[in-house]
Amino acid sequence: MPILANKKIILILGCMTIFFPGAFVFGFPGVMASEWQTLFAVNKAQIGRLMFFILAGTGFSMILAGKLQEKIAGNLIIFTGSFFSGVAMFFVAGATTIEHIYIWAFTEGFFSGFVYIPCLIIFQKMFPDNKGLVAGIFNLTFGGAAAVMSPIFTYFLVSKGVVFTSNFCGVISIFFGTSLALFVRIPPGKKGKEGKEDKKDQVNQQSASLSVKKILGMSSFRFLWCVWALSGAAGISMIVLSSSFGEHLGYGITQYVYILIFFNVFNGIGRLVCGRLSDHYSKQNILMTIFLMASMAYFLMPWFNHIFVISFLTCFVGVAFGGLFTVSAPLVTEVFGLENFGIVFGMVFTAYGFVAGFMGPWLSGIILDITDSNFKIVFSLFAVFYLISSLLILKVKREKNSVDR
Repeated sequence: MPILANKKIILILGCMTIFFPGAFVFGFPGVMASEWQTLFAVNKAQIGRLMFFILAGTGFSMILAGKLQEKIAGNLIIFTGSFFSGVAMFFVAGATTIEHIYIWAFTEGFFSGFVYIPCLIIFQKMFPDNKGLVAGIFNLTFGGAAAVMSPIFTYFLVSKGVVFTSNFCGVISIFFGTSLALFVRIPPGKKGKEGKEDKKDQVNQQSASLSVKKILGMSSFRFLWCVWALSGAAGISMIVLSSSFGEHLGYGITQYVYILIFFNVFNGIGRLVCGRLSDHYSKQNILMTIFLMASMAYFLMPWFNHIFVISFLTCFVGVAFGGLFTVSAPLVTEVFGLENFGIVFGMVFTAYGFVAGFMGPWLSGIILDITDSNFKIVFSLFAVFYLISSLLILKVKREKNSVDR
């Protein structure tokens, strides 16, 4: 069908497949955190581990999905991820212990990676001249889905309960994800000028690619890995801290959900805007700027108690978090080449998957428990994380005389 050979249509379909996995990863835990804490009688540290398991699952799947992409059609991997991402919601509906929530979190994170990485690789290849823009559009959907769904999750949670909310979302997710996933693929090669330019771009990218072994030994890789660990920890923590901080200030769920909504709206907007800017300006400078803004926001946040002032400050954290995802994709291609993008991006993502979850939500939960909810310590720590990241990102650059010819 001609319409399914249109690259823009395929981009839209890919965005639709990542919508619900994004909502489940970035929105559902924030809405449910307080409910689970009360339901299972657990502390903030135990709730904080929730994001650790989501990130750990994602960290495992990013590498695996990158490798599978070389042997299996990407749309089949996307189909698998979409299906099991929805199935996991049926499991969490029947959860009776916090350990069940951890299992759901790991599973949800794992299969979201099966949708994310193949789609991103396909779009990076389909739009060689606008890698940042398409990465931004795709990541806008991934992060922004939570902003759309968080109030809906909240409405169903209050009016229908946990079981209905989880099961309903699982059904809708499976229906949309699996019905569209198989159409997300690179269309047949086109003849003419455009096809020749795409082919030339692929040749240039491959000739500039580095071996995976050499990439892992590069200082730029290590700096980028540390950036993902630190800024990823500070960014992802806002998802669970939004509810605990809101409660600490005396707000109810229908009020403190605004913190999460504002965070996710600008998480999505940041992905689109930063992605577009990265096609024209230094990717390192873009990330440095948004990291500095997020650092200042975290420093200021504990000194205010008005819900809309706090929500406004979380916008800067959302932009920094979303920008990290979007700008890193074309940055990895620019510095390390496109040929091994899936594996390399997956390796960078291990910092987010295995370290950020502990240094962010888990550690902040421990600190809040032992300091009687002293958010000034937690927010100051994350401000320092972003400050360090703003310095490290400037050291991520292509190293001369390191290209395999």
